[in-house]
Amino acid sequence: MKIIRLSLNNLASLAGTHEINFEQTPLAQAGLIAITGKTGAGKTTIFDAISYALYGEASGESRENDSLRSHFADDDVETYVELEFELRGKTY
Repeated sequence: MKIIRLSLNNLASLAGTHEINFEQTPLAQAGLIAITGKTGAGKTTIFDAISYALYGEASGESRENDSLRSHFADDDVETYVELEFELRGKTY
């Protein structure tokens, strides 16, 4: 599986819409991705978003699905995750 794009809206500590295009990262040409950053930068949020998009639950046992919504989000704005990936030549 090759992750192409991740889009999330009001997830965890991130209010608003955020998108990562994994094809435009420095390691993409080699077929690699790296999730790096300081403590609190949002690395776990990225893994939670990918896990939620694929399996319907967060990546860690200590986080519940209902805790994935950002506390900073306005009440009338939805929380969602969109994941685009390629598997065996098909894009999902």
